[in-house]
Amino acid sequence: MKLRDIIGELKTKYNPRMAEDWDNVGLLIGDENKEIKKILFCLDVTENAIEKAIKNDVNLIISHHPVIFSGMKRINNETLHGRKVLKLIESGIAVYSIHTNADFAINGLNDFVMEKLNLDGETKILNEVSFEDYNEVKHCMERHYGGTVRIKILNEGITLENLVKKIKYELGLPYVRFVGDKNRIIKRIGLVTGGGSSFIGHAKGSVDVFLTGDLRYHEALDTLEEGGLLVDIGHLESEYLFADLMEREVSKFFDGEMIKHYENQIFQLG
Repeated sequence: MKLRDIIGELKTKYNPRMAEDWDNVGLLIGDENKEIKKILFCLDVTENAIEKAIKNDVNLIISHHPVIFSGMKRINNETLHGRKVLKLIESGIAVYSIHTNADFAINGLNDFVMEKLNLDGETKILNEVSFEDYNEVKHCMERHYGGTVRIKILNEGITLENLVKKIKYELGLPYVRFVGDKNRIIKRIGLVTGGGSSFIGHAKGSVDVFLTGDLRYHEALDTLEEGGLLVDIGHLESEYLFADLMEREVSKFFDGEMIKHYENQIFQLG
């Protein structure tokens, strides 16, 4: 399947216009006319992911985090990023990144992780957006839907303590951090995967607890003093399922080989 045709299908599902303005998504390395036979899905384009792709004759990596994020003035072997980009180009491996557009799109990563938590109740979307965009590969206009925070309104309340246990069990995590009274009863759960702390203020008043990663001390302290509840799942820990989501969605239009790559947890407990 041509890379261009894969891009057309991905644009239907995760339109780049859904991404934040500061983000860098889409085809970051590669020739859209290339024939793709094997795809590797990963959260980050690490050296381990690249080596796995080379070993398995992969010619396309679909990553969540962009391999090129801020401006690169030089691509050489003096920096880690330079070495990775050089190796990808030399190995003929294209990279397509789907970041905040995957988070916010309907049936994207926020929805996928919320589904994995296996909570009974209705799901709502905060800051909903809808727009039309032309898909130049499929030669048609498409309607796209999405939004920032996913909110689960539970059929029955649950304590923060039991919610934390459920998160650990359903996502297969050894631990999470939380802020607030563990005995508080929760009915409205907000979620933004990755580092979603900038959305805490958006969700205030709409949720009883907010789930995300990369929480900082002062925002956690402020929430605690205001009587709020937070759960820090972890950045990698809340997004590693991106590979599973991609396998499910890409298999609907691609019949070549697909490989998933996971990194170990970055932080260890001493």
